Amino acid sequence: MQGKAGISLLFAAGSRPTASDIAALLEVPAAGGQMARISHRPADDHGWLELLASGLTFDLRGLAPGAAAHLPIASHAYGLSEDPGSAELEAIALLPGPHIASGGALMPVVRTLTRLAAGLAMELPVTAVCWNPAGAWMDPKYFTRLMFSWLSGGPFPALGLTALLPDKDGGVQSAGLDFFIGQELHIDQRGSETGPDTLKIAGRIIDRLVSHGPLQKAETFTGANGELLLAEPSADGRRVRVTRSA
Repeated sequence: MQGKAGISLLFAAGSRPTASDIAALLEVPAAGGQMARISHRPADDHGWLELLASGLTFDLRGLAPGAAAHLPIASHAYGLSEDPGSAELEAIALLPGPHIASGGALMPVVRTLTRLAAGLAMELPVTAVCWNPAGAWMDPKYFTRLMFSWLSGGPFPALGLTALLPDKDGGVQSAGLDFFIGQELHIDQRGSETGPDTLKIAGRIIDRLVSHGPLQKAETFTGANGELLLAEPSADGRRVRVTRSA
């Protein structure tokens, strides 16, 4: 796990929004209603606001003219045309407020957090978005499209809210799934299977695990092409290994 719950919005140096910019943005209702409202606004030079969305409070930190938020490490990148480390960037961070920080991995919190971040990313000159627990940097359009698809009933965004990495044996392993369920996934690759196909299968399994919680005992279920999938938790309960029938 890279870090605690939160999303960083990255800007070109010197272009971070101010508290007044955010206030003006939130005064204009979006198509689906008001994005959020400001529930606490300290002096602008403090560089942060408390936002209320869906009955939950979030801190938006790193606003100008205050100090920028911590710049997260770009462990994984999705949809970005340039190397995330090649530009001079500054961050603001959207974080669960103190009252809900301990439940940062709960789905109502994550869904509200991502909805709010996607709304901000659509309206601000954001260069990249980072899901902090996985260190996953994303193109803003990729991020908003992925989140709104999930929030509208689509599958869990495995290539965004987690990362999927090739393993040395040709399989795939997750990074950041443990933030949600306390386990990471490893799935073996079939000899005739391409990398993208393995990623699709891993994504479906992650969707199931996030929906049902950590795997406590071995389970079998059917893959996309009718093959048998066997998922087993490791002895320490921190990993899930998936193997397939021939």
